[in-house]
Amino acid sequence: MYDSVNIWLGSDQAGIENLSAFAESRLTDLTEIVRPDGQVILTGHLQNYKANVSQSGISLKGSLAKYYLGDNIQTLTRSDSQRAIEKMQDETLLPIDLAKVTRFDIAANLLMRHEPKAYYSYLGDCQYYKRSQLPDSVYYSNSQRVKLFYNKAAEVKKQGLMLPEVTTGYNILRYELRFTGRLTKQFNRSDIMVSTLTDEKFYIDAVNRWVHEYQSIDKKRDLNINYENMKSPKDFNRWLQLYAVNDIGQDRLMLAIDEMRLRQTFDKPEYYSRLKKELKQLCNDPDRSTSSELVTELDKKVSQISQHYR
Repeated sequence: MYDSVNIWLGSDQAGIENLSAFAESRLTDLTEIVRPDGQVILTGHLQNYKANVSQSGISLKGSLAKYYLGDNIQTLTRSDSQRAIEKMQDETLLPIDLAKVTRFDIAANLLMRHEPKAYYSYLGDCQYYKRSQLPDSVYYSNSQRVKLFYNKAAEVKKQGLMLPEVTTGYNILRYELRFTGRLTKQFNRSDIMVSTLTDEKFYIDAVNRWVHEYQSIDKKRDLNINYENMKSPKDFNRWLQLYAVNDIGQDRLMLAIDEMRLRQTFDKPEYYSRLKKELKQLCNDPDRSTSSELVTELDKKVSQISQHYR
């Protein structure tokens, strides 16, 4: 489930007096940068990892899956991650397991019946996140995490790589959860080192969060015309509201409410959250909407992935 893992190893932990000598012997594409304060930074690569070396320590940013497997089409299991860390330690002669983790991603490729973009419109709003939809992806972001859904097959083909044979005949929807800031607070730990990633309890916790973050996204429903439930003109007007929302788009209406908040359209700030709540209730009315088969399929795929923790 692991993909990108960014780390920081302080000079004291590295146990190397001359970090410049380390950079020259272990890194490729070496470049020297002199900052305005006179500090010298050496940048280079450890295979696919981008490395920055200074007097204070070493920063490595990249995909651990690509480092170990040669690409990040697949992700790393907990045991694979252990072997990848050991490989990096052997190649750098550094105590990588003691390095501080500054970012890591939990990801999986979901083999779907339809093209990934068919599912995007069903992924609605999510509390505490800003939603952004591009032609080929959907992002949810805040200061600590990013959730991302995109077409992995299209990305792989664009890079000129080959897809695994097991994916033949399927569409690949990639779902990633990126932990990008304040990791120790998020996981309620005093520190998160590289060795922590292979701890079974931590790994299970991270995968459970991957599932929970998917479940916290509002899933849109399909309109269901049921004339038996239409007993009065009020019911008909509610149908008109639903069709209007469906035609305009729930996302656009949510953004319109956010814009009204910025413009201070209403005197009372609670009106904006009330509008959003009423809009969600309208769209999720069980008498006028049904859960989409695409959402049911996506729920099932995420659940299946979470059952294989090792």
